Amino acid sequence: MTEPYRIFFSVDDNYVPALTIALRSLVANTDPQKSYHVTILTEGLTQPHQAQLLKEASANVTVDFNSITDRLKARITDKGNTLRADYFTFTIYFRLFIAELFPTLDKALYLDADTVILTDVADLFELPLNGNFFGAVPDPFIAGDPVTVRYAEDAIGIPVSHYVNSGVLIMDLKALRAAGFSAHFLNLLNDYHFASLAPDQDYINAIAQHRIQFLDPSWNTQGTQKGIDQPHIVHFNLYDKPWHYADVANDQYFWQYAAGTPEEAGLKATQAAWGKTGEQTDATNQAKLMQLARDIVTVPVTFKNMQAQGVQVAL
Repeated sequence: MTEPYRIFFSVDDNYVPALTIALRSLVANTDPQKSYHVTILTEGLTQPHQAQLLKEASANVTVDFNSITDRLKARITDKGNTLRADYFTFTIYFRLFIAELFPTLDKALYLDADTVILTDVADLFELPLNGNFFGAVPDPFIAGDPVTVRYAEDAIGIPVSHYVNSGVLIMDLKALRAAGFSAHFLNLLNDYHFASLAPDQDYINAIAQHRIQFLDPSWNTQGTQKGIDQPHIVHFNLYDKPWHYADVANDQYFWQYAAGTPEEAGLKATQAAWGKTGEQTDATNQAKLMQLARDIVTVPVTFKNMQAQGVQVAL
């Protein structure tokens, strides 16, 4: 077999059911003549959950776990930003340290846990980055509302068409190490504590704004994007989770890989229990997110303002 393709996920206990389905879909679409190594970056993942995820390994797909080191966690002093205006988790930052944590790797693929993979990820891995740090897809949520468009342009300081989603990333780890990406990120994080809608994503967009290879949207299909006949990867970003709602775009792909599995009943039960209370929670959090977007553009310490004042933000 060839050298394994290196794939990373980052997850806490909340997302193990979703990651189980993501892994199953990834494994189902691999080339049996190729090898793949999945590393799950975690923080205190329980042993039963680790065992559940390890069951998704196959003859050509190995799975292991790597906890973010205490040294790196101690260097992350900003815990004020949350995931989906909901809760804080260190896992939102883990992808930014892959180059440092795995110094012998030159390239990697990062995937969010709320994805379903419909194509051999080797095809994505092999796409050229042309000297860029990341390959990624522009974010349709940010581009879809004037409030978030203004956020990208006036807080991050880039055209909204260049603001990418961080849920699917091809990463040139060698280039990231050479540029000192993770150290630069930590300096910005701890010196300025930028308020952010999407903490890891905003830093990626601000720092790597000149070194992103834009990918076809089919590699990170979100919501009801038009013009995508056959998605390669479906990403149930933000609040559109098929294990919460029965009418989510592209949810047939999720249930295809959940069908007949031990996880299916639990996922269906979660959906049934979500109900009006869960729907109201999501609506409240989305309203908070949009208000945060309005507020951040008015504060003096933004990526765009600091760059204008001579602070090196972009590498």
